[in-house]
Amino acid sequence: MKPNHMPAMLVIILAALMALTGCLDNGTPVLDNDDIRFAGFYSDYLQNSGVAPAEADEIPVVLASADIIALLAKHNLDRELLARKTASYRSDPNRWGLVLEQVRLHIRQKEAGGE
Repeated sequence: MKPNHMPAMLVIILAALMALTGCLDNGTPVLDNDDIRFAGFYSDYLQNSGVAPAEADEIPVVLASADIIALLAKHNLDRELLARKTASYRSDPNRWGLVLEQVRLHIRQKEAGGE
């Protein structure tokens, strides 16, 4: 191998090793379909319970179990999946942050649409 090709070969080898060992930036976590559905559920929950009140004197409402079950069904979620996702968000704050960004986006879209 010619000496002038060694630096290029070394860079290629190092890049390959870093990719194989995961040293390259994997980026932020990507939300899966369950995360997206959870964000939809959570934004509806917040809006239906009055946590994001439309008026200053509006008091938050505690949703009945049937209302929560209906919201879960609307977003194709069940209690087991809800529990698993909640536990995963506790252990992965970055993913939880992305879910919250989706929740904010859903709420803004509904507010802009007049719902």
